[in-house]
Order: sequence, then C-alpha cells, then structure tokens
Amino acid sequence: MSAAPAPQLPIGLVVNPASALGRGRRVAQRVRRALDALGVPSVVIAAASAAECQEAVRSAVAAGLRALILVGGDGLVGTVLQVDAARELPIGIVPAGSGNDFARQFRLSRDPDRAVARILAAEVRPREVDLGVVETPGGERWFAGGLSVGFDAAINRRANAIRLPLGPLRYQIALVTELLRLQPRHFTVSWPGAHRPFRGLLATTMNIRTLGGGIPIAPRAEVDDGRFDLVLVDECSRLRVFSVLGHLVRGRHERLPEVAIVRTAVVRIEAGDEVAYADGERVGTGPFEVRLEAGALRLLA
Repeated sequence: MSAAPAPQLPIGLVVNPASALGRGRRVAQRVRRALDALGVPSVVIAAASAAECQEAVRSAVAAGLRALILVGGDGLVGTVLQVDAARELPIGIVPAGSGNDFARQFRLSRDPDRAVARILAAEVRPREVDLGVVETPGGERWFAGGLSVGFDAAINRRANAIRLPLGPLRYQIALVTELLRLQPRHFTVSWPGAHRPFRGLLATTMNIRTLGGGIPIAPRAEVDDGRFDLVLVDECSRLRVFSVLGHLVRGRHERLPEVAIVRTAVVRIEAGDEVAYADGERVGTGPFEVRLEAGALRLLA
C-alpha cells in the first residue's frame, strides 16, 4: 500500500481588519474563498495593531506555513517585514490599502481571484526583490518602498491623520496643506564618494518608483538592481516650488536644476529633528543610516 501524500502546509493570510474602513477584511474574505475553491489551505492572521500583527505572524510561521499573502497596503507590508521569520517565506500581496505603492510597482491586481491566481503561479519561481534597511538611534527598520525625509514625510504624516477612506486623495489634500506652510530643511547627505550639505525640500531614498498613492518621485527605480534611487530636491522660491512639484507629480522632474537623483546602495542622511517615514509609517528622527539588502524578499508576483 502506498503512503498517503504529506499534508500541504497552509498559506498565512495576513489582514488588518480595520484597513480602509473594513475594505481589508472584505477583500481577505474573497481571497480566502478563492484559495478554498482551488483546494489551497489557509489560516487567517488578523490583528488591529502592528505589534499584535507581528506577534501573530511569528506564531503562525512557527506553526508551519508555506507562504504569506498580505491583504492591505504599504503599511501592512512594512509591518510584516519587521518579522525576521516572515522574510524567510515567499510573500504575495493583494492590494487593499490607501496608497498601494509597492503593489503598483508590479501592477498587482486588486481583484482577489486574479491576484490569487498570479500568486499561486509564482510559487514555482518567486521574484527576488531588494529591500531597504534604515538604522536610527531608536533601532532598525526594514522597508520595501522608500524612506521619506523632509517635505514628503510631512505630507505622509498629515495624510495618515486623515481617517476618511479617500485613497490617494488623502495625499493630495495633505500636499496642498503642507505647501501652505512650506519651509526649507537642512540636510547633510553622504554616499560613497560624496558628502553634500544643503538646504532643500527633501532627501528621499526610493526602492520603487512612486509614493503617496502614485506620485512618481523616482520614475526609473527598479526593485532588483541592487541600488536605491536617492532623490534630493534643493531649496527654491515659493513660486518655483509649484513648478518643481508640478513636474514631480508627473514624473518629469529628473532634469530640473533643483533635483538630483543618485543611485547608491548605502546612504547616510542627517536632518536635525526631521521625522522620517518608511512605507508610510513613522520611523523617527535620525541620523539615518540606510542600506540596501539585495534580493532579500521572495515576492510572489
């Protein structure tokens, strides 16, 4: 008599049930039905806070999982990436957040059935994707999308305070509000072979092309080239700021004299008491020591 086949490990389905006023929970239900229909076992990992989510993920991974599917936005991706054991598993994403910039890089479908089909097909050959790590006096944080310091971080903070389910419109409202109180910042940015003090608007380290729900701040960034796109924007007059930002939101800012985009795998950013954000979540104050970890994520995409 032949031995029975070994039971298949389940996929962990990670969801923030409060995401986008319940959208994450509703999408997760559809994702689970899609997995059930294909005979793929799954376990739901749901928690309202980041700390609870990380602990639940640790426990589920220890119990045995073959992969994770994250149902949410950039914040959920960033939350799960802080769990060492989670980064050892292949990870799929079903975008259900407000910005979804990391998912946008791969043109991931918001339709649960299509998303599940693509994730399962990618299990045979996950895509190796770079991740970022930022070290501050307060500790270390992994990120998938970008580290914002300056004007874009201020927009992120204000957008996070808007609780209405407005999607990318939250960032547009926050951008206009921050423009009215715009002040240049002092930065000192260093990377191999360069040391640059300057007054400006931002010093942002990007692994992907967009932030803020689709703003193409690093229009040529790739997730598997072993380098960040470091975006620096110098101080300019308030009138000129409108022109610079107008070019930036359309991804046409690369040749502007106020803008520099540098490709590097490591960077140090000093910005006084400026608060940085990574993947849409608060990191804290610097200095910020940023490094790229090539191929650190096996993405099911």
